[in-house]
Amino acid sequence: MSATRPTNWRSIVLLATFALMSANPALGATDDINQPDGLFGNLLGELTGLFVVATVMESALALVFQWRLYREFFNGRAVKTVVMVAVGYAVVAQFNYDIFDRIVRLAGGEGGNPLLSKFLSACVLAGGSAAVFELFKGLGLRPPVEPEQDKPKPPSDRAWVSVKVIRKDAVGDIKIHIVKVDPSDAALKSPTELAGIISDKKTVFERFKSVFMADPLRLPAYGGLTVEIDKVYRVYAEAIPGSDQTAVPTAVVREIYLGRFAGRAIIDFVCTF
Repeated sequence: MSATRPTNWRSIVLLATFALMSANPALGATDDINQPDGLFGNLLGELTGLFVVATVMESALALVFQWRLYREFFNGRAVKTVVMVAVGYAVVAQFNYDIFDRIVRLAGGEGGNPLLSKFLSACVLAGGSAAVFELFKGLGLRPPVEPEQDKPKPPSDRAWVSVKVIRKDAVGDIKIHIVKVDPSDAALKSPTELAGIISDKKTVFERFKSVFMADPLRLPAYGGLTVEIDKVYRVYAEAIPGSDQTAVPTAVVREIYLGRFAGRAIIDFVCTF
């Protein structure tokens, strides 16, 4: 059986929407905006255009966000917001597309602070098609297409784990192991599932840096590795200490955790080596 290419329903719905607007000039007219039908038609036209612009901008920036160099140095989700707002503001200023001001005027408002309206327009564009979808829902209009939603939490039967190493004495590569252990052979250090770790040792600068920059001494650089909640895991690091001056240095193993994880737990281990 030959593989078939999945249908791009978003493109089909957008083309159908524009065809409908072209066939019915009332949807894109600017006259009689004080009438309910005129206001509804103009608002629908503005939001449909906004949806198209936001979707095209998302597609244009997808290459940047998927670029290996970008993912190597930056935390994808955190830096993506900054980039989207900056590019959104550039689009608003360069193409004179102040969608917030245009919608406020449709609703009967008058001109205000252009910097504020442009910034809010940039934020709307930065939210992408998902933000425009929420606008359609909030105004009681039928959205062109429902965008895919992010899943910021692990599934109920999984947990997310990461290991951060603070290099102190280790030289060379530091190996991180996360392996399943037979419960019958494991002398569990934690009889119950681990739900989280709370630490207040980070400085403000370290917290700020960890949000935006990928960490080369963290596995993974950002985000977490998925583990099963009904399994016992042994997490440990392996490295050669700098104090070992023998001809054939011996790697030292440092235990980090042995036990289970609670459902939807997000655990960030920190180990000094």
